[in-house]
This record gives sequence, structure tokens and C-alpha cells, in this order.
Amino acid sequence: MGDIVVLYLIQNILIFGIIFWLLTWGAEFFFTKKNHLTKKQFYECGFRTLSELNIQINLNFSMLCVFLILYDIEFTFLFPLLFNFSSIFILEFFVILFFISLIIFSLYYDWQFNALSWQF
Repeated sequence: MGDIVVLYLIQNILIFGIIFWLLTWGAEFFFTKKNHLTKKQFYECGFRTLSELNIQINLNFSMLCVFLILYDIEFTFLFPLLFNFSSIFILEFFVILFFISLIIFSLYYDWQFNALSWQF
């Protein structure tokens, strides 16, 4: 029984390794190099760039991702209540109600300050 599990694990690792290698090769094959002269110049701070790597991440996109991850985690904490709702005492019920109100308040706060909108 144990040998079958190990072989299955090795088989999955090999499959995912091959898929990762193919995706890496495909990304390098289809990568187009962008030669911009302004990227190699140093800015008003006076420091030269250490590498030619220039990754631009949209702040709105990263904020939206953080909020979605936080809300997913919060609802994951609430998921076991569906199965144990009959064995919840009154104090636990108020703690759960407080937790849900915090989720709703944070969603309202994000909505008021346009943190969930894609474009500001």
C-alpha cells in the first residue's frame, strides 16, 4: 500500500515538473526583448539600475487581490459553522455575529474608499 502511494507521488511530481519545464520553455521562446533607452538611464536619485528587469505591477490590481484573499480566508473560517450550527452556544453565536459584522464593515469601508474598483 505504501509503495503505491510513493509511486503515485513520484508520478505526479514528474508530470508537474514536465508541465513546468514546458511552460518555462514556451515563455522563453515567445519572449520579446524590449529595448527602451529610457530604462537604462538613471533617474533623479542618481543611482544606476542594477539590472534591466522592469516589472510594473498595478497598485489597484494588487489591492484587489489582497482584499479577495482576505475575504476568502474570512469565509473559510466561517465555513465549519454550516456543519456545527446546532451545537453553537449563545456566546459563540455572538462572537460569530461580531466576526460577520467585521467582514461587512470592512467591505463597506473598502467600497466607500473605492478600494475595490479597478480604476480610480
